[in-house]
Amino acid sequence: MKMNKIKALAPAATLLLSMGLTSCMADLDDGNIDPNATGSVDVTGFYTKCYASLIMEGLDGNADFSIDDNGKSTLLRNVFNFSELSTDEAICWWSDGDITEVGFNRTVPGTPILKFLYYRLVSNISYCNSYIQISETQGDKTRLAEVRFIRAYNYFLMLDYFGDPAFTDKISTETPLQAHAHNGKYEAGKNYSRAELLAMGREFLFNWIKGELEAIQNDLLPAQPETDSDPNYGRVDQGTCWLLLSRLYLNAGTYLNNDGQKNPYWKEAKDYAEKIIHSNYALFDDTKISGAAKAAGYQPYDLLFMGDNGSNGASCEALLPLLQDGKKTKGWGGSLFFVAAMWNPSMKTVTDRDAGTTGNNWSGMRCRPQLIEKFVDNPSVFLNKTTKEIREMGIDDRALFWGQGYIDDVGTWRERTVELKDNSSFAYGLVTTKWNNNYSTGQDPHDSYDVDTDFFLFRVAEAYLNAAEALMHLNGEGDGTAKNYLNALRNRAHAGEKNSFTLNDVLDERAREFYFEGQRRTDLIRFNQYGGASTYMWDFKAGAEKGATFEKYRNVYPIPTTEVMANRNLTQIDGYTQIDN
Repeated sequence: MKMNKIKALAPAATLLLSMGLTSCMADLDDGNIDPNATGSVDVTGFYTKCYASLIMEGLDGNADFSIDDNGKSTLLRNVFNFSELSTDEAICWWSDGDITEVGFNRTVPGTPILKFLYYRLVSNISYCNSYIQISETQGDKTRLAEVRFIRAYNYFLMLDYFGDPAFTDKISTETPLQAHAHNGKYEAGKNYSRAELLAMGREFLFNWIKGELEAIQNDLLPAQPETDSDPNYGRVDQGTCWLLLSRLYLNAGTYLNNDGQKNPYWKEAKDYAEKIIHSNYALFDDTKISGAAKAAGYQPYDLLFMGDNGSNGASCEALLPLLQDGKKTKGWGGSLFFVAAMWNPSMKTVTDRDAGTTGNNWSGMRCRPQLIEKFVDNPSVFLNKTTKEIREMGIDDRALFWGQGYIDDVGTWRERTVELKDNSSFAYGLVTTKWNNNYSTGQDPHDSYDVDTDFFLFRVAEAYLNAAEALMHLNGEGDGTAKNYLNALRNRAHAGEKNSFTLNDVLDERAREFYFEGQRRTDLIRFNQYGGASTYMWDFKAGAEKGATFEKYRNVYPIPTTEVMANRNLTQIDGYTQIDN
């Protein structure tokens, strides 16, 4: 069967830019510039570009802004770097781009890779603003709502990472604080502390995102799962919008009060999550897996992250799949990154197959011991075991880890350890085989170098976890519906039901379900277990071998030096202003 990932009008990442656009943000080192400084544009092409910006570098493999490695410009790769490497889940031993400093919670305004995250978000927002401005007179109402969603999602990430970044909903630039002032909330002449200013900017941006999502939801396609043979596969629909609203409300305490547990919006977080749970979307579980995939030894969780996840049934859980095709949509920072950066050639899948991308094994990312401890009390029980052997232990289907050593490039045997030691080798720390490019049918993927694996940016499982957490805050940890939601995930993973759960159990369940998918930093901050006085430690937290606390101001990242220097409207985040850039 030939899977056609790219269709003429589908919002896949083929960049149908027929408008002669080389880069709307030709060089963001110069600050925010006008992305409309071009001639006529193809509205359909720009619409496609807005979707492509979520997973691709740019046009024909070139980045949308000046960078030394195009793959580092991709949104998904940056989300992984800044949401996973800074937490108890992932660590990287590469030295390029100061990635280790991110992993050691030492990011400063001049950290080289920080600007790639910021510029990607600014670039994506600029594309969306341009499409919205153009399509107000030429565009389709549903597509307009979709692009407004993509813009709101990028601003959600801005809020989450930076708190008070640049803000522009037209072809102009100000800060959320300035926009807040326009609404009459800012008293001119009053002496505000930087903390007060940051809180005001966050409040504006939170309310702006909320207002956008609530305004567009009725204009989106109905909440309906699709497969990659359906014309609307990969488009934002009402379910996608509901889940982002639930995520926004779930984290309202962080954004509004700087305390994730003091949240005035638990009910809204629960309500929007339950809209998804009761929609046509569903958890991909034993009742939906095909006979062929089951016979091959796969469990439902495995199929969410494979090369044919758009057609093997798993897409019933995918609220927004970002499309990849090894022949048609190539890139270094999308789904390929989630295979290549986490594999070496000796590793095998849960069914003893290689990664399916034999030309790409970058051997970089490993698991911190604290992630493994979410599955077993003693992580060393996984040492010297393959993923298949770990599965046969019957612990949890989500424990897709690899514990064996390997022969390195110079022929030396490297023993795998649970401990990260000095973080100087791919052998230090267990690794994950969660993503691969194999087909559950046994069919060959489209390419042995690039991947067909779609990235499920939003999954139904998150709705179950959001609703359970919110219900516990509303009704107490003994809430029966919350218990049922959590046990639904555990049953899908064949991990065994539990009779009771605490809120900390919810946080651990989120780690088991979503590790390496770009949510962990936000979750830890919401539970007040990231920056500040938290006693929760992980190896190399704050760069200390056994972990150390770091300042609460690091719950947001600094605005890159280059952007502050180029944009007089921006003020650096408190705490970072005295740090050597």
